[in-house]
Amino acid sequence: MENWKQYIVAGNQAFQQGDNLVAITCYQQASTRARQQLGHWYDTQAVLSALVLSDLKVAEVQCRLERFEEAIDTYSTLSLELRRFQCCFAPSNPITSIVTQALNSVKQEFINLTKVYAYDILYASKRSPV
Repeated sequence: MENWKQYIVAGNQAFQQGDNLVAITCYQQASTRARQQLGHWYDTQAVLSALVLSDLKVAEVQCRLERFEEAIDTYSTLSLELRRFQCCFAPSNPITSIVTQALNSVKQEFINLTKVYAYDILYASKRSPV
């Protein structure tokens, strides 16, 4: 499971250097590694953190690349996956509260990122044919 971190580090380096395409590829690889472990790793909180972090990084780069619809889809897909995973457990299971925390983190980051790119998103939606 730890190998997802190397992809995050590589993605962060590429992001800081402005190499968005390399960054998004690295973050997507981290996300794939986390998804492979979801439900199979002994530390559910670590897997959820890896998944949330990597997908939020993907969405951030998508916004930087002005791929706003893809970013929104990334958030939506992540939220849906987390809710589906949460439904696999009884409400009394501690995993449900961990998933709730992850969902709240995703919602907050979505709000923050859309605030930063609000005008860009509006402008892009006006350019797109209806």
